[in-house]
Amino acid sequence: MTDRDWRGFRELRERARERFAEETLAQALQLALDEAAGEVQRELRLERLLAQRRQERRALFEDSDRAKATMILHLLVAHDLLQAEELDGLSLEVRRAAGVAV
Repeated sequence: MTDRDWRGFRELRERARERFAEETLAQALQLALDEAAGEVQRELRLERLLAQRRQERRALFEDSDRAKATMILHLLVAHDLLQAEELDGLSLEVRRAAGVAV
């Protein structure tokens, strides 16, 4: 991966990280405001959600080196945290390796 692609990857990863955080907060808020469930039930659901999101966050964002960048890009698109078009600034080689270009 070229330096240009690496810089682009880091910018895209940060954009996806913001979206991931927004999704997590929206889901947590929805659980917290669910008045159909009791307080204890909402708390337990929130704990489960946060544990799940923590695992996803680690897989998607915390192990980002150049060797894994294309796989991570593929996962970010698959999880709808990035759109394939957002990768257009990256080289064709990287987009193909990430599975978003033919």
